[in-house]
Amino acid sequence: MSLRFRTTLLVIAAIVVVLGTATLVIDIRVDNEVAQRADTNLLERAQALADIFTTQISTSPQRFPSYWIPSFLGDDGTVYFRIDCRGQQVVSSDAAAALAWPVPAPGQSTALTDMTDLQGTDLRAIALRFSPDASIAVDPGPVKDHAAATPECMLGLAVDRSEVLDFQQSMDRIEFGCVVLGFLVVAVLTPLLVSRSLLPLSGLAKAMEKIGPDTPSVRLASTNIRELAPLIARFNEVLSRMEEGLLRERQFASGVAHELRTPLAELRTAIEVEMRYPSGRDAHELLADIGQIGAKMEHIVTALLLLTRIEAGIEQLSLQRVDVSALTQALVERHRHRLQERALDLVAQIDPGITWMADSTLLDVVLGNLLNNAFAYAPSGSTVELRCMARDWSVTNPAPDLTDEDIARMQQRFWRKGKEAGVHTGLGLALAVSAARAQSLQLELTLRDGYLQASVIS
Repeated sequence: MSLRFRTTLLVIAAIVVVLGTATLVIDIRVDNEVAQRADTNLLERAQALADIFTTQISTSPQRFPSYWIPSFLGDDGTVYFRIDCRGQQVVSSDAAAALAWPVPAPGQSTALTDMTDLQGTDLRAIALRFSPDASIAVDPGPVKDHAAATPECMLGLAVDRSEVLDFQQSMDRIEFGCVVLGFLVVAVLTPLLVSRSLLPLSGLAKAMEKIGPDTPSVRLASTNIRELAPLIARFNEVLSRMEEGLLRERQFASGVAHELRTPLAELRTAIEVEMRYPSGRDAHELLADIGQIGAKMEHIVTALLLLTRIEAGIEQLSLQRVDVSALTQALVERHRHRLQERALDLVAQIDPGITWMADSTLLDVVLGNLLNNAFAYAPSGSTVELRCMARDWSVTNPAPDLTDEDIARMQQRFWRKGKEAGVHTGLGLALAVSAARAQSLQLELTLRDGYLQASVIS
């Protein structure tokens, strides 16, 4: 089910229920109002007839003529009336005696009911108790009960109510016609209005179709539609994260391809040369050379993976108190062989008991890569200075070939200048910068008088 059809169906159903209920309530109210007004009119006519009867017997000794119908009762409809006093009939119209007249309940003066005459005409009848002011001439006879001895009179009046019924039915037809017309208008306009209101979604879908792996930088345009604005914002955030992930993936693949090309070529050349021109070298020595090449490739892949994980925020930090003094001593011992190989002189000033709030693994990456970079690129036989203070850790080495422009490029991936020493990928500084940033540490590179100083400030 489409969103357009579902919304249209729900809107139409809601309007049908609301409009139908409202029409039903209005119809009931109109019918009740018309019936109440008709009953009020009938009551007024009955009271007028009772007043005429009272006035006539008070001013004239003649009996009230049974054949006379007052002018206000002489309409085109059927009218029946009768007056009984002291339990005896005083006056009655033709066939009035055959009707089932209502009787007021004790304590009430009026009673209303619907009835039909012998011809099947729908009538509305009222019974009214009233007391005339003068004696009433009635036929003599014995008084049968106490009620008959009372001076009260009972007036019955029944009129044709077909006009009221016709008016109510006309109103019902008008209301029903209006409801049906309203339903038709709603059924026609609602799909059009819903389709128009959903046009931004169609535009959004078309804009999304243009976004793919070949266009990772494309974003959805912002909108002032309140419901779509947060959706577009979240979608653009997802696109940004996907673009970052895609760029990291491409960067990782490019880095691996760039860095593994040389060791793979070395490995293939060594194997092909040994197969074509056997050197007679010991197998252990040959496998050791191949193992060094493999270790170099493993180091490259490990460094790239760690750098990618840090930049992506995947590497989880575990900040704790780290003994920087002990870590620095361990790093020096780890790189002791490099010092001996390159005849470097290390001048170390390591204050004891220095601790930082950091991640021990990533801090090892930062300090280890800076120390390894200094030992790898310092000229053979030169002096490297190492300082480990309370808030500042630094390593300084001679760098006669570097310029101020090189300092800005040193933090880039795979940047190297001059002859590389040992297993060096050009990723050390880039990895150290990313790891330091992840721990909110400040890493600075400074070139003064031919000396490169790498400082980490807590």
